Formats: sequence, C-alpha cells, structure tokens
Amino acid sequence: MLSTAAKATAATMAAVGLGLVAPVVASAAPAASGVRLCVDRFADFDAVLQWPSRGGQETFGIRPGQCSDWGPANPGELIVVLAFYRGATINIGHFSASSRGDDVEAVGRVADGTEGINLGV
Repeated sequence: MLSTAAKATAATMAAVGLGLVAPVVASAAPAASGVRLCVDRFADFDAVLQWPSRGGQETFGIRPGQCSDWGPANPGELIVVLAFYRGATINIGHFSASSRGDDVEAVGRVADGTEGINLGV
C-alpha cells in the first residue's frame, strides 16, 4: 500500500505530466476555426494560402510534402490557394472557411495541366 505522501506525490506528478502534454495536443489543431495548407509530395509547385479580406495576407510558400502552420479563418471567409511554378503565379482554387478548421491539400502537377490540380478541403 502507498503512504499518503506517496499518493500525493504520484497525483502531483500525474497533474504536471498532463499539464505538459495538454498544450502540445491542443496546439495540433485550431480551437475553433482555422486553415492549414498541405502540398502533395508529388506536386511540382509551391503553394500559399491568401486571405483577400485581410489585405492579401499570405502564408509562407509551402513546398511539396510540407504543410503550413494553422492560419486564421472566420467561418465563410474566402481563402484563395495560389501555386508558384517556374516564376508564374497560378490561382488553383478557392474555398469558404468552415467553423471546424480546414485542412486543405493541393494535389497534382502543373506540368500535366492545371485542370488536373485538385484541392481537398
């Protein structure tokens, strides 16, 4: 049987451990709404998210096989996805943000024609 002091120490250690784990888990996805862009690893372009209602604010260029950090998104807000390919900027799609957090994936190759590029929202 554990002594009262041992039980208190175990409870404190468990609480501290949960305190250290919880913020990491909570930051993995947005609390309410937000948006993140991932570019398929086989893509031949970099991409960014752009918020026209926020003065054209953009994420940093996301390379194939990478994802952006979570960005802001109000429900219904227009978000545009732009691709950069050999010096050209191509609008590959847009969507309205939801209230649950949008994980967007850009898939396809510009070399195969832009009609083959898909956005999974």
